[in-house]
Amino acid sequence: MKKILALTVAGTLLVTSSVCVFAAEDTTGENTVTEANSDVDPSPTIKGLQDKLKKQEEQAQADREKAEKDKAELNQKIGELKSVQEELSKKLATLANDNKELEQKKAQLTKQLESTNKSLSAAVTAKEKYEEKYKNATAAPKRRETPSREQVLSRNNAVGDGDGGYVAQGGHVQINGGKSNVTFTLSAPTAGVLSSANKYANSVGGTLLHCVTTSSPGVSFKTAVVNFTITGVSANDSIAVYQLQGKNWVQVMVTSITDNHVTVNLTQHGPLAFVRVAAVATATN
Repeated sequence: MKKILALTVAGTLLVTSSVCVFAAEDTTGENTVTEANSDVDPSPTIKGLQDKLKKQEEQAQADREKAEKDKAELNQKIGELKSVQEELSKKLATLANDNKELEQKKAQLTKQLESTNKSLSAAVTAKEKYEEKYKNATAAPKRRETPSREQVLSRNNAVGDGDGGYVAQGGHVQINGGKSNVTFTLSAPTAGVLSSANKYANSVGGTLLHCVTTSSPGVSFKTAVVNFTITGVSANDSIAVYQLQGKNWVQVMVTSITDNHVTVNLTQHGPLAFVRVAAVATATN
């Protein structure tokens, strides 16, 4: 626009200058100059400038129109970009909502999976318990072990004779001449020892009342005074006590006989045979 205005001003000044020159020549009366220039026609120069100016104005108008068109296109593209931006914003919001819903569904599925796993674990446990109960219910009953003769006769540190009588030891054994809290442990003899005791009692003319084996785990002694509780014994009975030492029955000292009690002196452990005899006599075999 500045260029066009400058050209317009220049053309106007040129025309004005030409008019002024012609006017001056007419007023001075210089016929020579007038005559000399009377054949010059200034119209072509002015017309050329006017044409040039017109073209420039047309070009300027075209440029303005193009600029307006470009501006309109730019505004249109800006509008389109805004529309695209709004659409993208809507899609992002939709995706955010979808993501939130997916997270919620994921949490629900996780809870359902945990619940299913718990139910499955409980079902497996119940199945195992049922199988165990079924196995126990259908299994053959355990065969009870037949207790040995020693187990049948020995109860609570007492040995029975099978007919209701028994021999027991209640503790307070005197060890090496002093009082103690030691209790001798009693157990039933083997069938062979019992048979041997019966034979020996018969050989001395007596009757075997009881036969037991003594022990005192963890306690050793040189002498021991032991009070045995023996059912069926009275204070007036003659009771002889024999101990199996090796292959021989050796008589041990009886220190007292009272109702249901016989006290003896021992120097070692071993099977003891309590024999009722007519009269106490020392006998070894």
